[in-house]
Amino acid sequence: MKKTFFIVCLLFLFGTISYPQESGNQIYGNNGYAQRRQVLTNTGALQSNRPTGYSIEASVLLNLRPDAFVAVFGVQNDGSSSTESNARVDAKIAGFELSLGSLGVPQTDIFVDFITQNRVYDFAVQGSQAVEKNAGFETKKTIAVRYKGRDLLEKIIAAAASSEIFDLIKVDYIVADFDAVQKRLFDESVGVIKAKEAKYFKAFGTRLEPVGLANEKYNAFYPGERYQRYQAYETGNAYATGGSVLQRKSFTFYYEPLSGDDFDKMINPIGVEPLVQFTLYLRMDYDIAKKKTDS
Repeated sequence: MKKTFFIVCLLFLFGTISYPQESGNQIYGNNGYAQRRQVLTNTGALQSNRPTGYSIEASVLLNLRPDAFVAVFGVQNDGSSSTESNARVDAKIAGFELSLGSLGVPQTDIFVDFITQNRVYDFAVQGSQAVEKNAGFETKKTIAVRYKGRDLLEKIIAAAASSEIFDLIKVDYIVADFDAVQKRLFDESVGVIKAKEAKYFKAFGTRLEPVGLANEKYNAFYPGERYQRYQAYETGNAYATGGSVLQRKSFTFYYEPLSGDDFDKMINPIGVEPLVQFTLYLRMDYDIAKKKTDS
């Protein structure tokens, strides 16, 4: 319920639809690859399931810069009472909001969501027994910050840290005009299919009559689901009679976008920065045109 309420509030505040991007701390939860989806591209099969039928496919990839971003931070604090823990969280958020104002972020681009408030328990040792007791309360909230300039994120993170807010959960990419994206993909895909139809006629004299649209599948791939986990090290041989101690081996993540190799056409080639990637797979069914006979 709270998650749904949060999304609805974001739509109300920002007037657009947003999806996960980049790699806030959420990437540790999916290991950098759990959310990856397969993209639908050409099968290479021209024969359809009809006896005299043929199909022509088109797959188009569009790389697009976002219109804006939303960074979501997690804030939490303990207190001896629920009022105290909530007040401590609010104090951190108030300081953060003040710093955001100095960065040019208006209040209308900030949203605070109350997540949960719960009791915290600890143990007290009494002789040979450990007795559980109530140790206070913990309040958790998130704060979403909308911004447009990509270079502003590091300043926002620094402002959060100055208010003792260190948990950057995720950064969302916002693309405002999905209708325009789908229209461009469709027009480009239709052009690909018509060009293939003309190519087959020119090469083989094959006349095809359109029967109907067989498949139209749009997809959007955001950078948050395109990060891969990476770890590089070599270990030596160790022999010990007692216990062995393993050293920490650090790992990181890297952005791996969809490649244009499997597509008929790629619009806006990928550069050095993560982009939103939209795809369309379109398939048209045809029949061999009947030859006209003299009457």
